[in-house]
Amino acid sequence: MECMLALCLFSIVLTVAISLYLTGYKMYRRQENLVETQQNSLVILNRISETLRRTDNLSENIYVSDTMLMISNTRYYYQSGNIHERIGLGTNNLGGNISLFEPRLEDGYLTVRIEGIGYQGGTPFSIEQIFFIGDE
Repeated sequence: MECMLALCLFSIVLTVAISLYLTGYKMYRRQENLVETQQNSLVILNRISETLRRTDNLSENIYVSDTMLMISNTRYYYQSGNIHERIGLGTNNLGGNISLFEPRLEDGYLTVRIEGIGYQGGTPFSIEQIFFIGDE
């Protein structure tokens, strides 16, 4: 009888421990995915910012379509969950886990909106940055 009671108590403690471990692991994976998506988005925005700073006559050297941003000879575009940077004939993959890349050019301001894929259907991450393109 004592062995049965000890075995039942041990199995209850083991079940609770495994449940806590799995819950913590899921939370860790969700947070890890969010941080990776945020970092990818910030890398993309930083690259766009660097390209804008290096480009002369911005108002004449910028073109925007639905999912593509062209600054001088550098093109940023969305394809299959990734944002790519194409300079001349070379292409760089800037970041993944992206569900939306939306550049807009209005009244001398470039607005870039990036949305990341949420972990297992969770809430997606979204960031938007506005760049001044007009004359100083």
